[in-house]
Amino acid sequence: MAIFRKKKDPADVERRINDALTGMRPLLHIEKMDLALVSFDSATGVTILRIAGDCPDCDMTATELRAGIEAHLRLRVPEITEVRNG
Repeated sequence: MAIFRKKKDPADVERRINDALTGMRPLLHIEKMDLALVSFDSATGVTILRIAGDCPDCDMTATELRAGIEAHLRLRVPEITEVRNG
């Protein structure tokens, strides 16, 4: 028996991504950083974010930061398969 799933509206997915980013912003602003959604590809689940600023007081590399952001977003928006900086 096949299970048919309703295809998610890309606009709804983008809204949920932006909601998740809004929740992350206060912590990022403390470190003088910000995030913006550039694009979401509904066919592949790849999400492109613009990560602005730097973290002068933290020891995280850009890769660690991206991985942490990706983990946070994927928990809240399961349609995301990968996050890239762009």
